[in-house]
Amino acid sequence: MDSNFIKEIINSQEPIAIMKYFEYPIFSNDYANARYTILRIDKKHNTIIETDIPFNLVPFVITKIGYFEEVLRLNEGAVWERGSFRKKAKKVISRPALRYFINQQ
Repeated sequence: MDSNFIKEIINSQEPIAIMKYFEYPIFSNDYANARYTILRIDKKHNTIIETDIPFNLVPFVITKIGYFEEVLRLNEGAVWERGSFRKKAKKVISRPALRYFINQQ
């Protein structure tokens, strides 16, 4: 994904969520890599678009997280939202589609 496109999404006023999760290598259960993903609403197709954030943009994302509201924090990761992402996703996307998205994770 183009770094400039990801920066535009984060700097825009579009309702988005940023998800942080940990990826564990197969060979070690003690070491985890933190990964970040942007979640956006695709109103045309009534789905959620996931965009992985490359490692080189993680410092940029971390500086911007202060402008987001933390909505979930677990040992496995965290989720921040902007612009009432959850409410808007519930309005646009059907319940079965939301359940499918959550369960595929």
